[in-house]
Amino acid sequence: MRILGIDYGSARVGVALGDTETRVASPWRVIANEDVEETIDRLGEIAKQERAEKFVVGMPRPLADQLGESDQTREVKVFIERLARLSFPIEEENETLSSALAAKQAKEMGETKKRDDLAATVILQGWLDRYELSS
Repeated sequence: MRILGIDYGSARVGVALGDTETRVASPWRVIANEDVEETIDRLGEIAKQERAEKFVVGMPRPLADQLGESDQTREVKVFIERLARLSFPIEEENETLSSALAAKQAKEMGETKKRDDLAATVILQGWLDRYELSS
């Protein structure tokens, strides 16, 4: 099954593509998030184009309280509610420290700017790693 990993941000949305057969996630692209409904439409187009069957969306959790909610957590929940109109299954994946790991990977690649697609890859790879354990 092909899956789109999503790192939602109010300015940019990182997208990764993964597969439950290979259990590998790869960075795919970054979408400017100027209008949430247009961003959701674009994600639907990408999912159809890539024959994805599911979305895995990174859910930010406060480090001090992994069960707590922040403003960012609530914003992502609203995004997920809106994304649900595409009628794809959606799963949440804890994205704690995904941006830090993505920044480290970007630095190792010699890049200096933030890579939301790498953060989406970290999120999706975490989900795929757990999927492997449950299958």
